[in-house]
Amino acid sequence: MITLLLTLAIIGLHGPPAAAQAPVAGVAGIDAFHTVTTTIACGSDASPDAMPGLRAAGFLSVVSFREDGEPGYSLAASEHAARAAGLRFVSIPFNRDAPDPRAAERFLDVIAAPETAPAFIYCRTGERAAMMWLIKRVKQDGWTPERALAEAEALGLSRQELKAFALAFVGAPLE
Repeated sequence: MITLLLTLAIIGLHGPPAAAQAPVAGVAGIDAFHTVTTTIACGSDASPDAMPGLRAAGFLSVVSFREDGEPGYSLAASEHAARAAGLRFVSIPFNRDAPDPRAAERFLDVIAAPETAPAFIYCRTGERAAMMWLIKRVKQDGWTPERALAEAEALGLSRQELKAFALAFVGAPLE
């Protein structure tokens, strides 16, 4: 009992173990980096060179919304670099010109899995990542669409078509 109380006191003073938290600062090689919860960060492209830095920062997973063949992106190279760094790599390609609700559904499944966190979610500019985060906030965290949209915009979501897709997916029309 005393050991349990001491453990709870230490956790209360210092928070959960570092391996369960996303870093507060950025990671070299990632231009737009935003910590959104204690276990999730999102932002712009994580190049293969950034993967060791993500792992060193405490991440266990990376989730990419980029499509293979996008300029400057190779799915195989990103996946290989992530795995070599000891990261779980999840590819959920999302085409902003032909949005597919199945990608959002898959993201919700992936992000809810305990083995995913801590995770860095990304796309080329960070907009698709912010859009998916909006969907997660409403569907899994119970946020209002307005609150989730405000956070997503602060994370860099500006494209109207991505906002419209996300809000339609969560059942809230774009005003």
